Amino acid sequence: MVANLDDIISERGACGVGFIANLDNKASHEVVKDALAALSCMEHRGGCGADNDSGDGSGLMTSIPWDLFNNWAKEQRIGSFDRLHTGVGMVFLPKDDDLMKEAKTVIDNSFKQEGLEVLGWRPVPVDISIVGYYAKETMPNIQQVFVRVVKEENIDDIERELYICRKLIERAVKSETWGNELYFCSLSNQTIVYKGMLRSEVLGNFYLDLKSDIYKSPFAIYHRRYSTNTSPRWPLAQPMRLLGHNGEINTIQVGNLNWMQSREASLKSPVWRGRENEIRPFGNPKASDSANLDSTAELLIRSGRSAEESLMILVPEAYKNHPTLMIKYPEVVDFYNYYKGQMEAWDGPALLLFSSCLVTITEPMMEKTVGACLDRNGLRPARYWRTIDNVVYVASEVWFKSLVAQIFLASI
Repeated sequence: MVANLDDIISERGACGVGFIANLDNKASHEVVKDALAALSCMEHRGGCGADNDSGDGSGLMTSIPWDLFNNWAKEQRIGSFDRLHTGVGMVFLPKDDDLMKEAKTVIDNSFKQEGLEVLGWRPVPVDISIVGYYAKETMPNIQQVFVRVVKEENIDDIERELYICRKLIERAVKSETWGNELYFCSLSNQTIVYKGMLRSEVLGNFYLDLKSDIYKSPFAIYHRRYSTNTSPRWPLAQPMRLLGHNGEINTIQVGNLNWMQSREASLKSPVWRGRENEIRPFGNPKASDSANLDSTAELLIRSGRSAEESLMILVPEAYKNHPTLMIKYPEVVDFYNYYKGQMEAWDGPALLLFSSCLVTITEPMMEKTVGACLDRNGLRPARYWRTIDNVVYVASEVWFKSLVAQIFLASI
């Protein structure tokens, strides 16, 4: 069925989303605190259960807080982690203790078969007293797994190896009765996602890690979910592994997933070294539209494209008859015209925030890309501010706290 434009325009439901980023890549706990404060002010953007405590979902994506994890590692007599070669997985495990142990065994074995060394498991400190009744009924066992990637040196190859491992684990548990209770919020050498079926006001109190002064990050993407196309579930809270999405992908059932599935057999890239079969399938009809867009973007990025290029391919802007683009940036128009025949647009309305590694020759592990884009409908706007101390704030609405003392270099 074709959506009526009047119906789209009259739609008032939308998630709350934003990010804070220090452009000098200076990590601080202030960034995390401000992101949680912004998130708490977006409670009105999300849905809530009949118990008034179980939220549609909220979450935070940051860089990995190595100081926090190294303190824990020393307490466990593991020693400090090698940041260059360690991946951190944020994992939702089955609630039942026996099934949880079985799931961890499958994960450990999968990593070992890939040549990765499992360094340890860390139960994530949480305060379950603030979780709503319905959310508590389905709450997973939340743990972090630390693995050493010993056979790769390049950051792209490390992230790709972790991606393959996650795909192999997902395939290994698919036939298990508890298979749908296992979910990786993130598995990366660079970023980590704390999320859940929680109201935005309580995320920072639920995850005790987020209160620690040594939890530092140069950026944070935050998200308050408003469920539209799917019911609330812990894994469907956002941010996803790469994206925070405000809006819906209304073309997903009429083409996006079907076309991705039809291309599975023909998609190849030398970076996968002949292992394309091991990372299929690329989509999941049972997942949300946001989750499928995230997995498709992840596939393109892990195949060697930048985050910016991948999202331009998937979610093109309104480039036709755009005088600024046609006159000043004709190469952008050429880009869109070229890829429109290779990838169907994932049309929203959609506002997308993203984070991905940025590889450089001089400091291959230090730089990241954080950004935002709109789809061509333009119905999920965002605002941004850049301050004199080189911090950028992006949000789906007017800023959440007084910044009178700040001097703005730019805003919109």
